[in-house]
Amino acid sequence: MTVLLALVCLLGANPVAPPAPWYQDMDSIRNAAATVKSLEASFVQTRTLKILKKPIVSRGVIAYRRPSDLRWEYQSPLATLLVVRKGNAQRLLKHGPEWVTDHSAKLEVMKVVLGEISLWLDGNFSASKTFRPELRPATKSEPAHVALVPLDPALGKIIARIAIVFGEQPGTVSAIDIFEQGEGVTHIAFENPRYNEAIPDERFDTPR
Repeated sequence: MTVLLALVCLLGANPVAPPAPWYQDMDSIRNAAATVKSLEASFVQTRTLKILKKPIVSRGVIAYRRPSDLRWEYQSPLATLLVVRKGNAQRLLKHGPEWVTDHSAKLEVMKVVLGEISLWLDGNFSASKTFRPELRPATKSEPAHVALVPLDPALGKIIARIAIVFGEQPGTVSAIDIFEQGEGVTHIAFENPRYNEAIPDERFDTPR
């Protein structure tokens, strides 16, 4: 019994420290993200507004391949496709069985958004010219994340901040939360992710 008590005291006095999270600082995040060469996942986007009785739910898929190829496709309730291939961005809308290229002013806005998403997936938050990144540890109400605060006061009147929530696997993102000024919140949760698998070039081609 004396030996057992001594062992208990010894173990209690020298607890094993848990390993540091892979997102302990910006350099760690960027280094971990560099190990993720590709990503394919489905996502569920839920937008909540105070004036709405029910949230607006959209579903789709994402494909990302280093260094900058990106496919962000909304499949329901409206089919919309955003594609970046070798730096060229396109936005397409589905009308019946056909995809139609969008040449409106929205495309220029989406180019900025897609560029930011690529930076987020790359773990290179400091390279953004639109947001100031802040690494925030986990609290009782929020998981550990990078908070992105708008640099432009005009954008700050629309978006209060964006939270990039870390995934369990080093270098990954599990969710994105967009907090609007007021009560609006858009939550994007990634599901069934697959990392570092070969993605054919055709995934980043626009439909013909």
